[in-house]
Amino acid sequence: MTILGLFITRNGSSMCAMPIPRRRLVKALGITGTVLSSAGCFALDETSSHETTDSTDTRTETPTTTAGWATEIPETPPSVSCKAVSRPMAEPVDREGALAPRDYPGRPPSEAAGKAAVEYVTRFELAYRHNDEMISNTDVATGDERDKYLTRFDISVQNSWVAAGPADSSVVRLQYVGSGTIHPGIEFDYITQYVTYYIDSTRVVRARTTQNDFVGTDALDPDPWVDGDPVACFEK
Repeated sequence: MTILGLFITRNGSSMCAMPIPRRRLVKALGITGTVLSSAGCFALDETSSHETTDSTDTRTETPTTTAGWATEIPETPPSVSCKAVSRPMAEPVDREGALAPRDYPGRPPSEAAGKAAVEYVTRFELAYRHNDEMISNTDVATGDERDKYLTRFDISVQNSWVAAGPADSSVVRLQYVGSGTIHPGIEFDYITQYVTYYIDSTRVVRARTTQNDFVGTDALDPDPWVDGDPVACFEK
């Protein structure tokens, strides 16, 4: 099995870098400049009509970082309950220029490795943060007060790593920053964010660090086994 280097931007095509052999200890995917913008069991297999489609473009990118934490991955999947699945689910805002809620991707790809795993996790994280920002920043006034709602949201992936997990699963870490605009023109920015996902054919588990000075490149941190929350489950 191989992993592939990938570069993603907005405009629609996709091409892989040179394949890299992988088992338990793998090379990381070095992804720079990825920008995605937003203008229970979870069984959605396709995006709905109001989802903003994430196009991808690629450039050949040579991985330069070793996922040193690959050796820390346990031999069994994270112990999470599908009854505890939770993720932000925003409601539409009936105002001109307001962003629509973003749909989550459906079941992870059957071969959730390399490029496919990183693309899936990037889409999921964008939807998660987009909807979370909508929920946190929506206040439609009923009187003379000014409405508050999200009009722009972007994340820019600065780096990513992917490693083989147990039983045909993948563990993907993203390093990204983000920014957005709240009506009537309030701008905000994210500091660097680190998030790690465990994905397989039946579940998606998310863990995010809140450390501002995070330097855990060679440690499985944030760790989906220790600090992960189930964000999607699928029928077998």
